[in-house]
Amino acid sequence: MKLNKIKLAVLGALMVPLTAIHAEEAAPAETSDWSISANVGLYSDYIWRGASQTQRQPALQGGFDVEHSSGFYAGVWASNVEWTTDSGAMTDNSLEIDGYAGYAFDINGIGLDVGILQYWYPGDEAAGAAASDATEVYAGIGYDFGILSVGYTAFYLISDEGWNVGPDADGTMYHDFSIEAPIGDTPVTVSAHFGVWDGDGAAAEAVEYEDWKVNVDYAINDNYSVGAFYTDTSEDDWTIGNEKAYDETWGAYLSASF
Repeated sequence: MKLNKIKLAVLGALMVPLTAIHAEEAAPAETSDWSISANVGLYSDYIWRGASQTQRQPALQGGFDVEHSSGFYAGVWASNVEWTTDSGAMTDNSLEIDGYAGYAFDINGIGLDVGILQYWYPGDEAAGAAASDATEVYAGIGYDFGILSVGYTAFYLISDEGWNVGPDADGTMYHDFSIEAPIGDTPVTVSAHFGVWDGDGAAAEAVEYEDWKVNVDYAINDNYSVGAFYTDTSEDDWTIGNEKAYDETWGAYLSASF
């Protein structure tokens, strides 16, 4: 994502209302206070905060989300990864699993969202390496102007270690600024993102950079979409294994939501 888009930006749009139908009579469907959605996608590369997580290889991703009408939500999401073993952080791992829960609401049309996000990398850690698992809390704000929507989400690391950075990495922050605009009545949506990684702690302070991304999405129908993106960072020379994981990237994807 790991939570590529927080609930504030996208989760509500993916929800499918659950209904109850009485078998005894042809009564109208009753809408439940709970809604559920699922998503799956095939990506040419898994880019997270500007860095390739699959070492420039394709990624299969998907997840499930549950939301209550009150604004509470929870979900789980997973993707294949390569960076953990190629960086030497782990000796056995090929999967990332994210779990998250939060509360989204609005005040006078301003969307607000707070929650917690856990990253798991099942497998064996390398001797002497900092933990790859990480825990963040986040808070977001957004507003839809009609012709476009804007948002900002702050992520704050509360675990002592994370992504093979530590100890004392807690306090590391990531600032996510986003804008999204549908192109008239067409099925095309253009979005842009700018992020700032601000490391904290003796080791994490060495990890400070900016990343940016432009994405064009074409909705085939209510469930399927295809898209293309371009992303880059201010640290193109950083490598993971033999790959420049933070270098500029052009990519494409096919996704579905139900």
